[in-house]
Amino acid sequence: MRRTLSALAAAGLVLLGGITLAPEANAATTYGCSGTLVDTYDLKTNGGTGTKYGEMYLYYSSADGGTNCAAAVDTHFASGVTKYQAVYIYRCVSGTKPGDFCDYDRSDQDSGNFTWYAGPAKITGTANRCIMLYGRVDDPSNRAVADKSTLATHCS
Repeated sequence: MRRTLSALAAAGLVLLGGITLAPEANAATTYGCSGTLVDTYDLKTNGGTGTKYGEMYLYYSSADGGTNCAAAVDTHFASGVTKYQAVYIYRCVSGTKPGDFCDYDRSDQDSGNFTWYAGPAKITGTANRCIMLYGRVDDPSNRAVADKSTLATHCS
């Protein structure tokens, strides 16, 4: 009987551990953003033709009149290596068309020296508005920069 109770208690702790870890794992994979992953952009050197240092992720939620959120994530360097990273998001003014360079009326950014990712950068009120994005990951040992900027995109 005592062995059965010990086994049940151990199984309960394993189950409880799995339940408490799931939200943390989910939060880590969205980089502080809520909503659905709607796009991924490679962050490469040499104007997009060189080495890939990371990815920029874009999420969308219908909350608050539409919310877009982005993060620039290092996928190249060893975990724990500090380097400059940045992510910028801009809400284009009404009437901007996809592919245009846009004037914007709201922006958010996160930049600095990070070990894994920059972000989240969030903009609300994006339903029926275009956004522009910029993401960047620098090589920590030299001046190489991997980045990506978009023109007006995700306009609905």
